[in-house]
Amino acid sequence: MKVVIYGVGRMAEFIYYSFRNDSAYDVVAFCVDDDYMEESRQYLFDCPVLNFADTKAQFPPHQYLMHIAVGRNNAREVIFNKVRDAGYSFANYICSRANVWPDLKIGENVFIDQASVVQPYVTIGDNCMLIGARIGHHSRICSHSLLSGTALAGSVTIDSNSFLGLNSGVKEGVRVGKHNIIGAGCFISKDTKDGSLIYQERSVQRVVLSRNVVLFHNEVMQSSERT
Repeated sequence: MKVVIYGVGRMAEFIYYSFRNDSAYDVVAFCVDDDYMEESRQYLFDCPVLNFADTKAQFPPHQYLMHIAVGRNNAREVIFNKVRDAGYSFANYICSRANVWPDLKIGENVFIDQASVVQPYVTIGDNCMLIGARIGHHSRICSHSLLSGTALAGSVTIDSNSFLGLNSGVKEGVRVGKHNIIGAGCFISKDTKDGSLIYQERSVQRVVLSRNVVLFHNEVMQSSERT
């Protein structure tokens, strides 16, 4: 089956590579909004880059699938609705190296990369992306969410349009509300309200020349030897 990828950024390049090297799909073109058309970039990986109107004309929805390769949740939702209203169906990608079970329930335009682990009785809604995510049993991830390097315990609910960042985690049975942003390293132990932004203060970084550290270490060692 032939697929058009919506997007031309780094995420689109990653998803193109995944489809090409680990799926039965054949990527034939890339699609962007008119505002992102670049005259100097007519091709990407030998595939034409087209605006949406030209994509519909040259790669019509009754013959081609679409996959939206945009990381930002709200932008991906808008594009998903536009593409679906135009009559397109969507290609899902589940990496052959991902650890998933046969009873996994997923919607449309779902992307699961090679580093993800999904336990039994999990449901994933439309237009979701899992990148290096570990999903506990009986969990539910609602539409238009992106989980990157996060870990969910069992029976967790991630409501729609939420983002969970690197090394974040959610306790068993907890619900993360709609339109949440959970920053890197945060652990969620109780339900969150819709629209929550949760993040950790950054650690203070001290920049020290490595040679100074080595010299100090040598001085200590020499002092201890003299004593």
